[in-house]
Amino acid sequence: MKLLMLNPFFYPYQGGTEKHLLEVGERLAKKHEVTVLTAKIKGTAQREKIRGVNVYRTQAWRVQKAPHPIPPPIPIMPRLLSDLRKLAQENDVVHVHNRFVYGLNETSLVKKLDRKLCLTLHNARPKGIDFATDFWGQAYDRSIGRIVMNRCDGVLAVSKATLESTLPKKYEGVTGIAYNGVDSKLFNPKNDGAEWRARLTQQGLEEGERIILTNARLVKQKGIVDLIDAMHFVRNARLVVFGRGPLLKKLQNRAKKKKVSAFFVTERLSDESLARLYAASDVFVLPSLWEPFGMVLAEAMAAGKPAVGTRIGGIPEIIQNNKNGLLAPPHDPRELAHAINRVLDDDKLARRLARAGRKTAAKKFTWDNCTLAYEKFYRQLE
Repeated sequence: MKLLMLNPFFYPYQGGTEKHLLEVGERLAKKHEVTVLTAKIKGTAQREKIRGVNVYRTQAWRVQKAPHPIPPPIPIMPRLLSDLRKLAQENDVVHVHNRFVYGLNETSLVKKLDRKLCLTLHNARPKGIDFATDFWGQAYDRSIGRIVMNRCDGVLAVSKATLESTLPKKYEGVTGIAYNGVDSKLFNPKNDGAEWRARLTQQGLEEGERIILTNARLVKQKGIVDLIDAMHFVRNARLVVFGRGPLLKKLQNRAKKKKVSAFFVTERLSDESLARLYAASDVFVLPSLWEPFGMVLAEAMAAGKPAVGTRIGGIPEIIQNNKNGLLAPPHDPRELAHAINRVLDDDKLARRLARAGRKTAAKKFTWDNCTLAYEKFYRQLE
């Protein structure tokens, strides 16, 4: 089978969807011919092969600033339709990975060419983020997005919650779930966090303090404000926030106002350094207000760390409360603090959750399993 994947960006650009596409694309390429049509960014070749995947980059300009709630960067691709027409004719399936960039014109073209059209939902319909994001996101999905999805022969999603909250109710095509994967060999309990602990000690971490880690883009939907507020009720622990984003200054000021000692790690880290940062932590927390999946939770669990998440979106599909992690209500700092304190105060509970979390991540959330879900999905299209 010849597969054409569409996404605004691809490796070496780093993001959750790009990681998903690279890992799945590499594995699919062992049995199929896989091509990715993406935007050409500075320093990349127009055509190349990466890990068995044929990459075709169309001319593009990258817009770095956009009015809220449009998330930058935004690729402007003037030759997209002509390049899509050419490549679609050479492939059996056109698989879209961003329903906002590839809309009415692109999907109409694919259907006119009589090719199978598929979509992976990497983002759920916005809800509970802020008024502008919720309003415009839902308006899009109820108008253009609904038409795009109904045109698809099949729709995959990265979680059941994402599929159920986003897909039109009367959709009649093939559906499936393809959970994101993690590298459980890279993220494992044997990694050494001493280097990061030494670095944080130089910045003020006191002897005996536990590290509460979160890894997230610094935007409202990640709920970092709630985590900072929760730390006011957490004893003998220091918050480490790894991530960048528009709310950095606001979050730093919030921590000062609440008298919460927090370290913000904003540099880019290699996967190996990130794995060591997980190893340095005592509890990992993802306090999201909206979350299609929560890959960082699976990474932390693979690293053997007890995980706390909010009961929202795809997170309960990763964490089974009191079995392999703890769940707290979203937007509730006191309950979030209570969950964190439970882990810190009970070593036996922490070890049990860590072992179960590692087992879940290593067995369930793998890129091989994700690829098998794609294979099954494509067979159902035939």
